[in-house]
Amino acid sequence: MASSRQPRILWLTNLPAPYRFLIWAQLAKSFDFKVAFLLGEENWRNWTVPDRKSWKHEYLSLKSKNIKEFDLVPSIRGAKKILQNIDLLVLGGWEAPFYIRALFLAKHRHIPVIRFYESTLDSHRFNNFFIRKIRSLILSKADFIVTAGSASTKAVEAMGIASEKIISLFNPIDVSWFHSFARNHRTPATLGHRYIYVGQLIKRKNVATILRSFAAIRNDDDTLTIVGDGPLAQDLKNLAASLVIAESVIFAGHRSQEELAELYAASSTFILASTNEVWGLVVNEALASGLHVVVSDKCGVAEFVKDMKGAYICSTDQRSVQEAMKASSNQWSGYIQEPEILKFTPERFADGVIEVVDRLLKKYPVTDLIWFTNIPTPYRIITWEILHSRLKLHLLFLAKTESGREWNLNNSLKYFLSVSSFKSLG
Repeated sequence: MASSRQPRILWLTNLPAPYRFLIWAQLAKSFDFKVAFLLGEENWRNWTVPDRKSWKHEYLSLKSKNIKEFDLVPSIRGAKKILQNIDLLVLGGWEAPFYIRALFLAKHRHIPVIRFYESTLDSHRFNNFFIRKIRSLILSKADFIVTAGSASTKAVEAMGIASEKIISLFNPIDVSWFHSFARNHRTPATLGHRYIYVGQLIKRKNVATILRSFAAIRNDDDTLTIVGDGPLAQDLKNLAASLVIAESVIFAGHRSQEELAELYAASSTFILASTNEVWGLVVNEALASGLHVVVSDKCGVAEFVKDMKGAYICSTDQRSVQEAMKASSNQWSGYIQEPEILKFTPERFADGVIEVVDRLLKKYPVTDLIWFTNIPTPYRIITWEILHSRLKLHLLFLAKTESGREWNLNNSLKYFLSVSSFKSLG
């Protein structure tokens, strides 16, 4: 019989990324939706789940080691348990053993899998022949792969994944909030052009090139605000001093979302000159705030925004960056009133995911089967296991056991059935 209940969706990811919250809220309107985080509640990014939310969540608190910007999670503990009683699995990563274990368990149990993939050909951390083969094999097992724009789509296609399995979306943030905040917090215009960078102060962000570019093209009243922190903070301050631009450069340090939005509202051109960037959500934020953006072609977001008003795409060398900064300054005529980025909301992204989920649930319909019998017997275990891998099997027994039957099958049943699926009247 077809089930009337909501399909149960599990989304596995490392951390509670704030830019996913509205997406998860939208999915929770349509499904029995839960997010499981591989890491613990306290994490190196200090991301936390909001107090008020419409989606369920769980911290698996697996042991991990943060290596620069990569979380190494070697454990596979709890993969079987987390997949009990779900209808569809969404995987937010591929490289951790837990994701791989969950994927193969899901396929064995005929649970459809959607995998997110955001990396581009330029941003692959690991790219030797052996890793490429493993990555291609793992991604090919998913029913659908959702990519973040054309750059990551090209990366997946390069792995030999069939085009019909690839759904190209985008990376969203709460563009409406940034747009509204900026419009309500504008500051009086100044004589100079106000440039801003937001992000970590690490090598691949290429902030030193931004400083040198600013020094080469600035006018007397121009300013550059550097928002963020990192191991290169002091080196960059020293560089600003050596370029004799220290009085025009503001090192603002780490800021909260509202403080950052205030800085966007007071700026004119945002620069992201990274030599390697999977996406660059700060570009979405800056565009939504009405700014021009200078973006290197090594950022995943570059292909997505290249035709939008106020976007200037450059290479990562100083000459290219400074030319794009100068072009933005010369063409600046005020804030962009209706940025095209406002069309690309978390809700629109979630609707795209819901369409993929609906396609899969039609292919793998959620069907319930009730098996009603006297007592659990060991010779039925294999049959029940096969059935439960294809259907949502509910076992209903008249009694836990009979006189002379000393079978204790609790562990065997729990191996493939959740406790909630096993009902006993004994």
